[in-house]
Amino acid sequence: MIIENFKESKDALRSMTSCLMQYMDRKGDGVPFNLALSGGETAKKMFVLWVDEYRNKINWNNIRFFWVDERCVPPTDPDSNYGHANDLLFKPLDIPEEHVHRIHGEVEPGTEAMRYSRIVKEFLPRHGQLPYFDCIILGIGGDAHTASIFPDTLPLLTDSRNYAVSQHPESHQYRITMTGPLILNDSPLLVPVLGAGKASVITELKKGYSASNATPAAYILSHAVDATVYTTLE
Repeated sequence: MIIENFKESKDALRSMTSCLMQYMDRKGDGVPFNLALSGGETAKKMFVLWVDEYRNKINWNNIRFFWVDERCVPPTDPDSNYGHANDLLFKPLDIPEEHVHRIHGEVEPGTEAMRYSRIVKEFLPRHGQLPYFDCIILGIGGDAHTASIFPDTLPLLTDSRNYAVSQHPESHQYRITMTGPLILNDSPLLVPVLGAGKASVITELKKGYSASNATPAAYILSHAVDATVYTTLE
């Protein structure tokens, strides 16, 4: 894990986007680039920045969009990760619908987790026994959860399914999440961790994963082959 520190959130997101563009350049035009997105406030900032500054710098038509996780709500719900991405990124950039593979949060969670697991198997190449994303953008919460794997759902870090159902520990809202083995299947991980409220998270991440620091984020970043954290905190 590499941690890069910046003075401003936009600078952190610009650096992360430059790294994403390098991954795209390595794969080359004409071959779909499979990108998994996360939601949350940082993602919203990232989408706005992409539309404002990268509209003509990235070959958007070459990207196929997937999701790390989704809240089990309709796409019109304010909690929908897809809904925010659609309003802030896909519509402004005229991304074709067939290039966006959303998780259907309005469907029964267990059924949808199985369906979406099949979708990624169908559209993505395999690396070993599992599908492979060209890049995964992860967020980390104040409780050190990542994707929708929370401190009280640690078994999802080693779950053999591609996607599974999770539940937020406080709101009890159901979510569908990518599991640990798929996140850790050699995909490069880009991890923006922005805001003053995340200082303690960065401190804990630096300690690595251990019995005394058994959080989802520490586990993922300690086991990742290629992970870079972009933060505005030292």
